[in-house]
Amino acid sequence: MLQYQLVYYSDASKDFSEEELVELLNKAIKNNKSLGITGCLLYGNRRFIQLLEGPEASVRALYQKISTDPRHSNVMQVMEMTVNNKLFPDWSMGFKHVGNISNKIDGYTDVSKWIYSEFVTDASTAKEKVFNFAVRNKLMESQVLPK
Repeated sequence: MLQYQLVYYSDASKDFSEEELVELLNKAIKNNKSLGITGCLLYGNRRFIQLLEGPEASVRALYQKISTDPRHSNVMQVMEMTVNNKLFPDWSMGFKHVGNISNKIDGYTDVSKWIYSEFVTDASTAKEKVFNFAVRNKLMESQVLPK
C-alpha cells in the first residue's frame, strides 16, 4: 500500500521544557495512532523538523493543523512524496531531544541510533532532510554524510 510522506521545518514559538515536550509527544502519539500516521520528530535550538507518513489525506490534514498551531512559526514544507513502505512502520512517533526524556513517554523511541545507522545504508530524501537538520541544529554530530 502506498504511503504519503511529508517533511516540514518550523520555529518553536518558545523554548519548550521537558514537561511540555512530554505532553506534546503523548498527545501526538495518541492522535497519530488513530489516524494511521507514524513519523519522526526532532527538536533542538527552538526548531522542529518532523517527518509524517501515512494515508495522504490524514497527513495533509495534520500538516494543515500544525501549520496554524501557535506553538509553531515559520512552518515550511520541505518535502513530500509517495513511497511504497513507511520509514517508521512500527513507531507512533520517533523523537530526539537534547535532553533525556525517554523514560517518561509511552511509545517513545530514541532516534539518535537510527539516524546514525540508517544514513549509511539508505539515501532516501526524507532521511537526508532529517539528518541534515539534526547536524545543523547540533542534535548530533557526524563525520558520515548520507550516501
